Amino acid sequence: MTSKIRGILYLLRIRQYYKNVMIFVGIFFSERLFETSLYFPLIVGFILLCCASSFNYIINDIRDIKTDKKHPEKLRKKPLASGDLPIYLAILLLVALSAIMVSSLIFLIPNLGFILTIVLVIITGQLYNHLFKNYAFIDILVLSTGYLWRALAGCAIIEEFVSAWLFLAIFEIAMFLSIAKRKGDLEFLGKDRAVEHKKIYDQYSLKLLDQFHVIIAGSLFMTYSLYLIIKLNLDPNLSPEPGVPELYEYIAILTIPISLYILMRYMYLISAKPKIARNTERAFLDKGMIIAALLLIVILFFSFYLDKL
Repeated sequence: MTSKIRGILYLLRIRQYYKNVMIFVGIFFSERLFETSLYFPLIVGFILLCCASSFNYIINDIRDIKTDKKHPEKLRKKPLASGDLPIYLAILLLVALSAIMVSSLIFLIPNLGFILTIVLVIITGQLYNHLFKNYAFIDILVLSTGYLWRALAGCAIIEEFVSAWLFLAIFEIAMFLSIAKRKGDLEFLGKDRAVEHKKIYDQYSLKLLDQFHVIIAGSLFMTYSLYLIIKLNLDPNLSPEPGVPELYEYIAILTIPISLYILMRYMYLISAKPKIARNTERAFLDKGMIIAALLLIVILFFSFYLDKL
């Protein structure tokens, strides 16, 4: 019984649900965090994004059973390939997830914009696994788009427009993590085993991925910095609503060096411990990352919300 529960949890990929936290980005950066009426639809939206993610994972595991059985690592880990769970149970889970999503979208969140983002999450996930994962560089771009849909889902629920600079930063974060995972696979598995894991690795090399990583890290840092400059109206030539920010708003600028530290810390971790790159959630357990992330959030909260307290 315990092994079946563990298998179901792995099949649903519970550990991957952290990606759906992106749905809360809009309410935080639009400075509407104190509008408690938005919490219920956002929490329901988060649950539905988790359902959509699990829906994609289960379909992919069913489709890849034969190939997974030929791969020692996947055969050990994946419950359908190993036989720990029968296929009919996976199909029942798909039906249950579909029922939850459809009923919730009809009765709890009848929001056309949010419905569209859920559909896009599922379509993007399936297009990646059936087509785009076989094309170098395009695979990274398509995977990163999934994070963008999650952030847009939150904005659709609260009916709020958030700066395009912020969405660009989210897209670049997703690319940064995707490139790190590929780099981690190559370092941990080696070129030959990585190619067995995914044929696309035949077109990647550590040197090339390192170059990509540096480019995206620099671009992400500049995008976030420019976003803050525009949001705080520090450059009247860039800001649509020029003005003089309050003194406490300037404190948000302190998050720029903190964000740079987070990037450097993560790049160090994936170089020293490739397993972290393959399982991004492990980076969140690093003390340096935790402290820096908490500092960044607290400073942004103080800057954005002091006048609302």
